[in-house]
Amino acid sequence: MEHWKMIEGYEGMYQVSTAGNVRSLDRIIETSRGVKQRRKGVVLRPRINQEGYRKVTLYQQGRGERYYVGELVVKTFIDGEAVQERIIRADGNRLNDQVDNLTVKPTVSQAYASLLDEFESLLSQHIELSPRQIRAIRYRYQTGQSIRRLALTYQVTENRIRNIIDKKEAQYVI
Repeated sequence: MEHWKMIEGYEGMYQVSTAGNVRSLDRIIETSRGVKQRRKGVVLRPRINQEGYRKVTLYQQGRGERYYVGELVVKTFIDGEAVQERIIRADGNRLNDQVDNLTVKPTVSQAYASLLDEFESLLSQHIELSPRQIRAIRYRYQTGQSIRRLALTYQVTENRIRNIIDKKEAQYVI
């Protein structure tokens, strides 16, 4: 079902829908000569630019400004801070501006924060190894088992296995 919402900055004049349509609303405008005219609302016909994206022109106080339809949909229904360069279309079709088809790439700072959270999560999952397990790791390595295999078996990093083998970790275990 198609839902309509007002476009920020154009409240009372234009709406965008979840289906990727843009419409003007019934309104009274004042021309440049000061004459008031009644305008009936219509669904706008987007133009396709050179890159293949749909664009519409929205007018306010006699001045027109062009917008990507996908950007209007994303800003209205998903992320008010999104810009065209961060919008991803799931099906790859530049003409498909339905809200279900659009996602937003995170900004650099959002991606960095996400990585930090993931890193902290990994640190909090620190696995304690018993002296018996440490001896088993060293023995298995000496008998030819790979560091990667040992890391997978004991659910620790390869670097930690190397530290155990080199006795940088758990030096007291013989």
